[in-house]
Amino acid sequence: KGIDREFYLLFSIFDENDSWYLNKNIEAFTGDPSKVDENDADFMESNKMHAVNGYLYGNLPGLTMCKNDKVSWHLIGLGSHYDMHGVHFQGNTIDLRGTTRDGLALFPHLSGTALMQPDRVGTFKVVCRTFDHFVGGMKHLYEVSSCRNTTRAQQQHGAVRLYYIAAEELEWDYASNKSSAPKIYNISSYEESWICICNWARHNFTHHKITISSCFSTGNAGLITSIFCLDLGPLLHAEVGDSVLIVFKNKASRPYSISAHGIEE
Repeated sequence: KGIDREFYLLFSIFDENDSWYLNKNIEAFTGDPSKVDENDADFMESNKMHAVNGYLYGNLPGLTMCKNDKVSWHLIGLGSHYDMHGVHFQGNTIDLRGTTRDGLALFPHLSGTALMQPDRVGTFKVVCRTFDHFVGGMKHLYEVSSCRNTTRAQQQHGAVRLYYIAAEELEWDYASNKSSAPKIYNISSYEESWICICNWARHNFTHHKITISSCFSTGNAGLITSIFCLDLGPLLHAEVGDSVLIVFKNKASRPYSISAHGIEE
């Protein structure tokens, strides 16, 4: 209540060395699979994706807001003891439990919510200041515009919201716009050596596609949004008092299920 924009950021290192598709990816994306040593330290490090919501090097979309908006940042840490993150917001301050700051510590399997009311217009960074994570791609951009806040139309409560969710397997690219990373962040030659990791950063993955229509559609017809939040899954919107009807279709090659937490089923 009283919040104009909400963002959910999952900070985690995804270790593709443990992927079910590791051997398949080696066969598909290396010149000579027989020469790949899966136990080589550099090879194993190249498969560790330092990601926010599954994206690296400024590729995370949708972090836009207006000046003076009341913004809620929900920050989630997930992973092993390596996932100790120093989250930093450039350009604007956050309010965390009554204190004003520009960053916070985020530990594995913990979460926190920070409030922001940006008073500066521009494009700013939100990054993890842990050095290995920062160099590995855990750095993104959020944009503040000088738009006029519009009054929300009153929404009718008690509506029935119908969602169709399909689990599909696809080839996941952790950083689709790799060429922009050196230019955006003015990184050093040492950091450039890490950018090459993303040239081999395509992996088979399972994602959830969400549509709002009368049936499952093919292609882009009826597609409202396709969210690749990895462990977070798709984001469903509803108001207090609404009824949410979900039709789930498993189009992957192995069993999957969905479960609702924190609400009455």
